Amino acid sequence: MSDRSGPRVVILAAGRGTRMVSSRAKALHSVGGLPMIEHLLRAAAGLSSATPLVVTAPDQPELDHFLTGRAEVIHQLEPRGSGDALLAARPRLDGEGAFLVLPVDMPLLTAQTLRRMWEAWSAAGDQGVLLTCFTEMPQGYGQVRRGPGGELAEIVEWADRPAASSTVEVSCGVYVFPQPGVWAALDRVTSENSQGERYLSWAPQLLPGGCRTTELEDPSEMLQVNDRLQLAGAERAMRERTLRRLMAEGVTVRDPWSTWVDCDVEVGQDTVLEPATVLRGRVRVGRDCRLGPFAELTDCQLGDRCRVERSQLRLCRLQEGVHVGPFNRVRPGTELGDGSHLGTFTEVVRSSLGPGSQVPHLSYIGDAELGADVNIGAGSIIANWDGLAKHRTVVGEGARIGSDTVLVAPVSLGRRAYTGAGSVITKDVPAGALAISRGSQRNLEGWVEGHRAGARPVAEVQAEESE
Repeated sequence: MSDRSGPRVVILAAGRGTRMVSSRAKALHSVGGLPMIEHLLRAAAGLSSATPLVVTAPDQPELDHFLTGRAEVIHQLEPRGSGDALLAARPRLDGEGAFLVLPVDMPLLTAQTLRRMWEAWSAAGDQGVLLTCFTEMPQGYGQVRRGPGGELAEIVEWADRPAASSTVEVSCGVYVFPQPGVWAALDRVTSENSQGERYLSWAPQLLPGGCRTTELEDPSEMLQVNDRLQLAGAERAMRERTLRRLMAEGVTVRDPWSTWVDCDVEVGQDTVLEPATVLRGRVRVGRDCRLGPFAELTDCQLGDRCRVERSQLRLCRLQEGVHVGPFNRVRPGTELGDGSHLGTFTEVVRSSLGPGSQVPHLSYIGDAELGADVNIGAGSIIANWDGLAKHRTVVGEGARIGSDTVLVAPVSLGRRAYTGAGSVITKDVPAGALAISRGSQRNLEGWVEGHRAGARPVAEVQAEESE
């Protein structure tokens, strides 16, 4: 391997994750909007362009599928501990230099930390490198014990250790191992412990050249995920990291404790995130926007100066200066043009609104193309489905749709066409025309008093009128 590509990274992901109580592989559980394994792959890529090795269990096909084209997959055939998992990768590592080993359940681990470890190994010669951290909550971690000169003496796994003092140094389970020394060390590791497994944590103390330690700078990176409670803790830490990044970039977050933002979200300077705002997936928000409170956006793109109130948006695009009021649902395939406006209680799907167009309230816009400066009256809908297929509707620039209009697709309205309130439009409307489609109105004088005195029901009167 050339120095240019960097070191190999081995990710141990063969654990069954029984404490997660899940049919899904632990590595695929999400933190910050991404599977845990994705975070580790990105950290590895930030250090090295060498293809990572991932050790998985043979009964996790969904994980193997996720890794296709992104990593070399090796199966640990029997669950005999982390030391045995690394031995499964030996055939792919022989003949290379030193390599890093990461557990898949540390999603907050960063490329910067891996780089520090690799630099420490470069200065250490044939020694290994172990990542450690001092903590008051050592449960689940191996405790580091040192010799008289401060050298690493041993790592005692949580299940095998006695009670500890309030603050202890623990192993994070991240290593740089030299070859061939690591294999000589693993040959000496036995399964004589409370879990009957070959602990990888015993290898550093058995390395022929010894092992030095590097202390973790950000303790949040050591958070492991073995159960749902720890998953929630990692999610909280990742969310805090993401919000700190956004605030450092000039974004106002009114209430970080109620604001949920996935780690791949990008937000422009001077944008304000109001309380209870949720941004999921690959959301891109421009400058000087205001989102929330209670706005929920998933995989959306917003231009500058957009305002989204208490609404739900997914897989849509907003140009500059768009206003989406409260209680709207904007569904995939929708694009809202510059300065367009959705008022309240409106649903839009697979449609485009031209610049300055407005749908103020109580409307459904589906499979439609609205030109610039179109106004949709209250209670109007586009009937886009005929029971078998969806059809398109085109509304020209400057058109005005009267309240309670139904546009039955497929239908087109020309430039500056109008419809009368309460109309059902089934035919194309020429530019500049007014379309009206209503039944005639008849007033029955004195009917109310007569009805109270036993007159005929309304349905009978209506039937007679229709003859």
